[in-house]
Amino acid sequence: MFILTRDSELTPAELWLRASALAEHTATVPLTTTIADPGSPTVGWGFVVRTALGPFHFDDSMVVETWEPPRQWRIRKTGRLSGWAELVVTPYAAGSRVTWTEELWLGSGGVRRLTSAMGDLLGPRLFGRVVDRFAAVAP
Repeated sequence: MFILTRDSELTPAELWLRASALAEHTATVPLTTTIADPGSPTVGWGFVVRTALGPFHFDDSMVVETWEPPRQWRIRKTGRLSGWAELVVTPYAAGSRVTWTEELWLGSGGVRRLTSAMGDLLGPRLFGRVVDRFAAVAP
């Protein structure tokens, strides 16, 4: 599991609007797009993050489990990649603070331990850019 925390000059409401635009999170992730259910995120809303290079692709399907505007969401991975992610926005100083907590893995047993450790190492680098983008004053 890894945790990312960022302080922002944005109000909690502004930060929530950016953080809750789940389909836009792939804007900072190379070779990645989002395929989402129609409408806005809410409990049960699903989406797939597709990473592709030419004809080869990997789909990471997810569903929203918790949706509590303007404070928190939680998603669960439902495909070959397992895990969950949770985001919480709180007022902080003159702006707000966002905390992104995530656990991800493939397989079970020893494979799960290995892939979970890799996720803990690589996750902050990958998702840190996502959080940096929506927590920044200028998008």
